[in-house]
Amino acid sequence: MVEQILKRLASLESGKQTWEVHWQEILDYVMPRKAEVTVQYAKGAKRTEKLYDSSAIHANTLLAASLQGTLTSASLPWFHLRVRDESLNESREVQVWLEDCRNRMYKAFNSSNFNTEVHEFYLDICSIGTACIETEEDENGFNFRTLHISEYFISENHKGQIDTLYRKFQYSARQAKQKWGDAVGPKIQEAFENNPDKKFTFIHCVMPAEEYHGNKQSKLPYISIHISKEDKNIVQEGGYNEMPYLVTRWSKASGEEYGRSPAYNALPDIKTLNKAVELGLKAWAKAIDPPLLVEDDGVIGRVKTNPSGITVVRRGDAIKPLNTGARFDVSDMKESELRGSIKQAFFSDQLELQQGPQMTATEVQVRYELMQRLLGPTLGRFQTEFLNPLIERCFAIMQRNEMFAPAPGALDGVAIDIEYVGPLARSQRMEEATAVERLYEMAANLAQIAPEVMDNIDHDAAIRSRAELLGVPKNIMRDPQEIQEQRQAQQEQQQEQMAMQQAQQGADLAATAVPTAQQITPENVEQTQAGMEAMMGAVENA
Repeated sequence: MVEQILKRLASLESGKQTWEVHWQEILDYVMPRKAEVTVQYAKGAKRTEKLYDSSAIHANTLLAASLQGTLTSASLPWFHLRVRDESLNESREVQVWLEDCRNRMYKAFNSSNFNTEVHEFYLDICSIGTACIETEEDENGFNFRTLHISEYFISENHKGQIDTLYRKFQYSARQAKQKWGDAVGPKIQEAFENNPDKKFTFIHCVMPAEEYHGNKQSKLPYISIHISKEDKNIVQEGGYNEMPYLVTRWSKASGEEYGRSPAYNALPDIKTLNKAVELGLKAWAKAIDPPLLVEDDGVIGRVKTNPSGITVVRRGDAIKPLNTGARFDVSDMKESELRGSIKQAFFSDQLELQQGPQMTATEVQVRYELMQRLLGPTLGRFQTEFLNPLIERCFAIMQRNEMFAPAPGALDGVAIDIEYVGPLARSQRMEEATAVERLYEMAANLAQIAPEVMDNIDHDAAIRSRAELLGVPKNIMRDPQEIQEQRQAQQEQQQEQMAMQQAQQGADLAATAVPTAQQITPENVEQTQAGMEAMMGAVENA
């Protein structure tokens, strides 16, 4: 089985060689600190010898930071949990439990190294178009690691999903002994005793369990095998319930497995700008310290250009500076044009705040909506290949370790969905919120003429929908059943108050009727009866 894994690894390495040339060139100009794909540098060595301009580095960093802040912010909620049955979503018990699970996941993310590693993940995907982050269990919750592009090799299934990953990395003999103990091979064991810092190459293979034909069959969906390349033996064998390596592509051409990024489109401009700045610096140096024109036999000895240097000449005009005729204005215009093109490729012109007064809330919302339109296809791939698997795996890990409160009985066997509520995700749904606000504005104007038009709007449904779009915490919104009971109690209380008021009015009328009754005499009764008979007669004659 070891030979089969090594053979497949060699095949995957061969298919990756063409990409490595592109990645090395991009990283040289966009992220030089990671430019070790086909070239290996000594630790701490300079890696910016080829660079004369840092516009691409800044644009890549800005795009990565913007994606992290809008998709997986450490300070703002960026996802909710819900179920597909809307009646269950209306249940207060279900809402509170799902929100509690989400809050516990946020705390687990923020207490781990997630925010540090995911930034490297975004830097990779914005520069070379492919990024991989490893998600493992830890005694404190989770542990994340963003892999360098040179470490891993991938393979897709028939659905275009990455279900196989081979990782090649190095451990010292001491590190290998600490991790796997006596399972390491004889070469590593010998090095551990004599040279514990000697490096050895290991291979980690993760693939679907049904494709593994080794001695140990896994009951889990994914098999995990660690191999020592030098000793050619298996040092650890296990499995995973979910794919631990989350590989994401910025965009992908049909038939290709690795992704392409904005840097691919901007690379010609990046290289041209770099060369233009290099030539401009040379011209600048010539303008500051120009070459000299020296007349033949006009100078005695050598020309001394150092401060206080004395050069003896036969004529005063024997030495003249050479005017190269460099046009710095043309160079500056071309450089500005190229920088603008690079920023546009990395969406920097949309991400950077414009100079001037602070933006209003409406301007911020319009900016997010514009970003959503520009990055819409990419965000869809991010959700499918990164965010959904990330949350599903972390939720499953916490559930297996009983890190959640007991679930309500109504959720037994019910699938839980993920809803993204970050700034970019909310901007996709803000049209609904805007439609509700415009409806109320129109209804308020019409209500001045016909107040009954407000009866067409379900105000409770409108406020709940608006709160959901704004990402209002569930514990702030009351349960609809609780609201109904409260309103019914208020109606009953009002009816009781009205009954008490009517009883009080009746008592007051009875109290005022007693003196009136005491003033009635037989004569008054006879006069009243006579008057009534006369009135009835008049009515009959009429």
